[in-house]
Amino acid sequence: MRRIVGPAVVALLLSACVGGEQVDAAKVLRDGAAAMSKLKTVSATLKLTKGSVTLQGFTLVSAKTAVRLPSDSDTIYTVKQQGVTIGLEVVIAGGHVYLHVPFSTLQEVTGPEAAAFPDMAKLFDSTTGLPAVIPAGSSPKYVSTDQVAGASAYQVSTTYTPEQVRSLLAQLNSSGPVAARVWVDTTNHLIRKAVLTGAFGDGGLDAAVQVDISGFDSAVTITSPSAASSTR
Repeated sequence: MRRIVGPAVVALLLSACVGGEQVDAAKVLRDGAAAMSKLKTVSATLKLTKGSVTLQGFTLVSAKTAVRLPSDSDTIYTVKQQGVTIGLEVVIAGGHVYLHVPFSTLQEVTGPEAAAFPDMAKLFDSTTGLPAVIPAGSSPKYVSTDQVAGASAYQVSTTYTPEQVRSLLAQLNSSGPVAARVWVDTTNHLIRKAVLTGAFGDGGLDAAVQVDISGFDSAVTITSPSAASSTR
């Protein structure tokens, strides 16, 4: 006797034959780079999730930044020193770098002191930052489709060279390849999140950094100090 297969069963069988979602990982990264290259302002939170990275004698915990491209940023670094957690503000505006430490005023710094903290605007630079580096990862692979900050995003795994990662943030000086997970919005293709893992921690040990990105083209106010600010 011939068995009659209902529409619901047919749909289930077809779904099983087709398998999981088919996503071109390389295209996802290219689309993400293209979308990020068009931004005028952006915000991001960076946090160290493994290992330690020392900046100017301080152990980095996290950083929260607002960026106005191409080169201005206002960043609060949460750092530790001798078990005490403090916040350091670094403002980069008009080619000048200003540092605000607790119990002091915002003052301009130059030379090695100015270069000690990451220039967060460079993370989004169209020629050396995420838009340039993200599509250049080797062997990109689609991992899953996840929810990130309430948005659907493709998760892609890939690997970058130490030189590529240093172009993003010079302080991430890895001695070997850096593994990455990148989450790209399925709708507007903006990069929502990235996790980098490699030997860029203190002493060349493994460390991991997570960057959560938001505030795409939102209003950003970066106020540079007056010209009367003293230079340290």
